[in-house]
Amino acid sequence: MMNTVIRKGRVAGLGLLALLVCATAAPQGAIAMAVETPESIVMRWPPRTRNAAGLLLEKYGTPDQFDRNALVWFNNGEWKRTVVRRTVSRRDPAGKNRDYLEQTVGYLVPADKVADLKRFSPMIEMSTTAGELTFASESESKNRLALNLANEIVTGKRGVADARAFLLKTTRLAASGRSSPYLDSLRFEVDNMRYMIPTGADR
Repeated sequence: MMNTVIRKGRVAGLGLLALLVCATAAPQGAIAMAVETPESIVMRWPPRTRNAAGLLLEKYGTPDQFDRNALVWFNNGEWKRTVVRRTVSRRDPAGKNRDYLEQTVGYLVPADKVADLKRFSPMIEMSTTAGELTFASESESKNRLALNLANEIVTGKRGVADARAFLLKTTRLAASGRSSPYLDSLRFEVDNMRYMIPTGADR
C-alpha cells in the first residue's frame, strides 16, 4: 500500500512539473489574455445588466472590487457604495426583477421610522448599526427618487401613502421622458464617512 502511495505521489509531482514547464514556456501575451477585467466580465452578463454596468463603468471608472457576479464602487459621487449585479437579488412586488443596481448612503434612520420605511417599499434596506440607507432598482435616478422620498418620510414631510403615490407618478413620468429634481440628485445631507466599529456601534 505504501508503495502505491509513493508511486502516485511521484506521478502527481511529475504532472505538476510538466504544468510549470508549460506555463513558463507559454508566451506572455497568452497569460495576459487570461486576466479578467470588469469589461470582459460584464460582456458575459445578460443585456440589461450588461448595459447598466457599462454606464457605471463609463461614469465612475474601474470599480474598487469586482468578480463575475458584481461590480462594487466605494464613495463614488454622492454614494457611499454602489453595487451592480449580474442578476437580481430580490423580487419587487410587481415581479419586475429589476433590483440589480443597489446604492447606499450614510444615513441614520430613527427607530420610530423604520416601520414606515418598510411599508414604503420592500426594496429599501436600513442598517442602524452601520448608519446606512440602501435602495435597489434598475437606475440611479430611481434610487435617488426613492431615497429622497424615504428622507421626507423620516422628516415628516410626507406620509407613507403620499410617498408611494409620488414614487409611482414620478417613475411613470420619467418613463415618458419627463424629469424631476427628485431624480436628478439627493435632496438631503448624507454622511458617507460613517462606519461600523467592531462593537456594532456607529462612529
